[in-house]
Amino acid sequence: MKEHILNTEVGTLVVNICDEIVVNGELEWELLFKAKQNIEKGGSIKILVPAYQHQRSEEYLQTYDYWKPNYIYAVGEEDDIKVDVRIEKIPSAFSHITGWVDSNRIAVVALDNGLKEGQTIKIKFGGVDRPWLEGECTPSRVSQFSFRVNGTYLIYKVFIDKMGNGEYQEIKAFPLVRVVPDKARKIVLTAPSIIKTDEGFNININVIDRFNNPIFDYDTDNFKLVISNLDTKEKTIITKVDDIFSGKVSREGFYEIIAEGTDLHAEKAVLLCDNSADNLYWGDIHTHSNLTANIRDNDCGAYPSEGYLYAKEVSRLDYICISEQTFMFNEDRSVNVDKETWNKIGTESDRFYEKGSLVTFPGIELHSKRGDTVVLFRDSLSSYEYPSEDVLDIGDMWKFYKEKEFLSIPHLHRYCNGRPRKDEQEQKFTGFNTQNWKEDNEHEVLCEIYSSQWGRFENDKHPMILKARANVEGNTVVDFLNSGKKWGTAANSDGHDGNPGYGGITGVYASEKTRESIFESLSSRKTLASTHPRTVIKLDINGYDMGSINEGDKSPRDINIKTIAPSNIKKVEVIRNGEVFCSESCTSNYMDITVTDREELDKDTYYYIRVVLENGHLGWTSPIWFI
Repeated sequence: MKEHILNTEVGTLVVNICDEIVVNGELEWELLFKAKQNIEKGGSIKILVPAYQHQRSEEYLQTYDYWKPNYIYAVGEEDDIKVDVRIEKIPSAFSHITGWVDSNRIAVVALDNGLKEGQTIKIKFGGVDRPWLEGECTPSRVSQFSFRVNGTYLIYKVFIDKMGNGEYQEIKAFPLVRVVPDKARKIVLTAPSIIKTDEGFNININVIDRFNNPIFDYDTDNFKLVISNLDTKEKTIITKVDDIFSGKVSREGFYEIIAEGTDLHAEKAVLLCDNSADNLYWGDIHTHSNLTANIRDNDCGAYPSEGYLYAKEVSRLDYICISEQTFMFNEDRSVNVDKETWNKIGTESDRFYEKGSLVTFPGIELHSKRGDTVVLFRDSLSSYEYPSEDVLDIGDMWKFYKEKEFLSIPHLHRYCNGRPRKDEQEQKFTGFNTQNWKEDNEHEVLCEIYSSQWGRFENDKHPMILKARANVEGNTVVDFLNSGKKWGTAANSDGHDGNPGYGGITGVYASEKTRESIFESLSSRKTLASTHPRTVIKLDINGYDMGSINEGDKSPRDINIKTIAPSNIKKVEVIRNGEVFCSESCTSNYMDITVTDREELDKDTYYYIRVVLENGHLGWTSPIWFI
């Protein structure tokens, strides 16, 4: 540990702490305070410790407990110094946050008899020693996160109340503690999913540790990339020129790129060269920053700028919508998106929008009566009026912006009925009512089939292993498709820590990487959904594109499927009206098949594709409808 000394008019503070800690590394610190002037009876020192991530089942602080780590205690250097420590929760308007054990982040060191000039107290956190017992405790540890482009830091705050009247003065005693990645473990390659013959493209390399933290300064000069045509087995070596790996192919087909000349495990990139296909762009359109109130209350540094930089430099996303949560629209910033936050959402989105590089959409997530819904706005938020206070449900949003371009995207988790108070958070599996879903609207053409926070919402038959645990009966994508909804598929992270794209992602076929082009394709349901891998799926039926609605065509349906994934495919399934029409097994990571449905149509029918990978990951297309 390193000693940091701060002299103030109140006293001298000496902090012993490591300036740098490896992820999942041991964390301990010690603060010595020597009074330069008397501290009155009832005075205290308050220490606010940082959150490691948005929600953890771990107490960051607790008073001395023989049985637990993370304890904090304080002692005076003389026996007549009476010191007591109590733990307070961070203030929040959200009762579910104050119920989390990780809201225990404020240590109050009370000086019951005050402190005389020249007297010293010691405050100790963590380590493996208990008072007068060496090695009698498991160590406290930092988080597994070290992913921020500008560095991941633990930020401690110290406050002193010298008069005992509850008025605190902040003192910057702690240094910034940098949390750094573990050793390199894996290489992740990303490249355009759809390429054209004889057109150059770039390949990005991310070197990550076992927790998927990027190692930005890793030397990739000695890497050799090899691109292979999976049909002809022809291979081409790609070398770095002017610090950029770039490639080109001369014929259509399935390709993969692997890294050679390294002992690290390499996650390949896969490409489909198809001159007739639009570009395929990958994004996360349901993720949050600390502009969302309940994230701000227990924040680990999830600023919008950090999210946009992570999307561009780490996840290598093509587009993103950071959608901040709100119950309604008023000036109660403690729970809602107020006008100032609304403007900040818009300015940050515009600041990071870069045509051809990263497309940003402003957005919000409305806690609607029927269930949570993401609203993605096509243009700069400055061109959208701040909603009035009577916008309480998604139907109100449709009416308020009826002349504007935006999308509403349902998030089918277990909480419904609007939750007008956040302390209703645990009223799960209640409030779902199909009557709230009767109304259709041209702004609602996509639905979230998977969320990395909650799980898979495809149907009520598959297992759930994430937060949702079970689907609400009737509240699934297939149920709504069978009821007549014309929804394409999306998958997103619903992340709260400022690392969009770490989980579910949505692919969209579009001509250009611009707001206008990507929004048009999202609106046309030209989308794929993936639990994370960039699994390319191209679907057409009798020449109709995915997402299309086709009336009157009753001829036999030739279902043409091309797919390639970064890992081996277990099976490709054609889903017709919610049921498996056919299932084709696979022994490689790509398929090019045609399946024909000759059954005469006697009712409205939709088809979509589900790709199941051997590692358990899933991919879905948007449906194609025959009316």
